[in-house]
Amino acid sequence: MIRESILVLAALATAASANISITELSTKSANDPEDYFEITNFGATDFDISGWSFDDESADFSLSALLNGITTIGAGESVILFQLDEQDMMDPAYDPAGEVSLFRSYWGGLSGVQVGWYAGAGLGKGDAINLFDSMGTLALTLEYGMTDPNQTHAGDWAAGNFDGSDTYENDAAIWVPGSMGDFVLAADGVYGSFQNSEGEWGSPGVVPAPSAAALLGLGGLAASRRRRS
Repeated sequence: MIRESILVLAALATAASANISITELSTKSANDPEDYFEITNFGATDFDISGWSFDDESADFSLSALLNGITTIGAGESVILFQLDEQDMMDPAYDPAGEVSLFRSYWGGLSGVQVGWYAGAGLGKGDAINLFDSMGTLALTLEYGMTDPNQTHAGDWAAGNFDGSDTYENDAAIWVPGSMGDFVLAADGVYGSFQNSEGEWGSPGVVPAPSAAALLGLGGLAASRRRRS
């Protein structure tokens, strides 16, 4: 089931920006090691995200955390960014490479998928993904789960489960290929979804397959609403 929310894609100076989109997200709960979100490049050329950074619903560049481990998203490629569990560089437990390895293992290895990380705010109930380019300009933003009276995790938001029961809090929300901002719950048979080592559903790194023409319409889009069903 697809529910109504707001998706805003701030246009960059180049036409290539129309081909970059947030295509999946999973939010943290007691059983998840990290939050993650997925970015897909639907363009015909590589896209440089070096110097990009992330913030959550505060959308404050001064508070944003640098994206690490990925500088270029290839044409047709989906990449994953996740939040580090241990973020204090002075702590002996600080080990980004080790956490990347654990994240890959959690999702079956993710062979051939670029996995990057950030040491900043996490994604919870009723939150947002705000990505800034290297100049501090808001490049991509996605709000989710901001319902009244109950805020929801990404999985429940995508499933239309707004009763606060958190039935799908461990599962990902996946963008519907070719749509103007629709997301559905990850599940068996849904857009390449598979289960991780804990039996939770997602499709990190699986490239969605919309028509290229459908994505071009997002370049000048200020806001769109998901369909109500």
